Amino acid sequence: MAEALDTTSRHPGPAWGAAPDLSSTQRWALGGVVLVAHVIGAVQILKARSAEPLPSEAPPLMVSMIAPEINPVRPTSVAPPAPPVPEVAPPRPVAPQPVVLSSKAPTANSMAAPPEVPKPVAKVDTAAPTTPAPAVPAPTAPVATAPEAPPVPPAPLPPKQITASAVRYVVPPQQVYPETSRRLGESGKVGLRVLVDEHGRAVEVQVTQSSGYSRLDQSAVAAMKAARFAPYLENGVPRSVWAPATITYDLQD
Repeated sequence: MAEALDTTSRHPGPAWGAAPDLSSTQRWALGGVVLVAHVIGAVQILKARSAEPLPSEAPPLMVSMIAPEINPVRPTSVAPPAPPVPEVAPPRPVAPQPVVLSSKAPTANSMAAPPEVPKPVAKVDTAAPTTPAPAVPAPTAPVATAPEAPPVPPAPLPPKQITASAVRYVVPPQQVYPETSRRLGESGKVGLRVLVDEHGRAVEVQVTQSSGYSRLDQSAVAAMKAARFAPYLENGVPRSVWAPATITYDLQD
């Protein structure tokens, strides 16, 4: 055995399991292959783990120390039972009326004759006939007659133009000289035309000839309106007339 072992140890060359001599390039290539294999294995392991479902975490158990609110149990409303349906009794058959047989009939099937109805007897009224009272005619209301319309008065005649000599004054016009006109030396004659009604009043006064001063004209119109005339009569009937008048304003008066 020792010799065998010695011969074995004497043989040159690599021992069992020893790596053969590699060049640097081969060593780097072999290291890269091993590294790639490790990377691929690691990737496969990560994929397998990621595919496994993660265990779901149980929610934490929460304990409440507050006593729960107890809701009173409300009685549920129960619908009242439906009233029983009354049973309708079937109609009873109508029994036939018995046939009344006459005791005097010769046979049992003959019907009795109806009793005779007495005829009404007319009563004769023996009292004496009364004569109807004569009808009293209803009083007739008197027919109201419409009152007669009063006679329509004749239309008034248009005013008549009279002369100055026909004019008669009851209240003559009061001539008033305006102080401003006297101080300024204004003088002149004012011709007027006066409408006298049936009562002798001056209804309208018109200036037919101006004195040349408006103050004197206005004073003459005011004096004539204040005058009163005797009504002009024609056949005893008063009527309205146009009468002429003249008022003179002189500083020497």
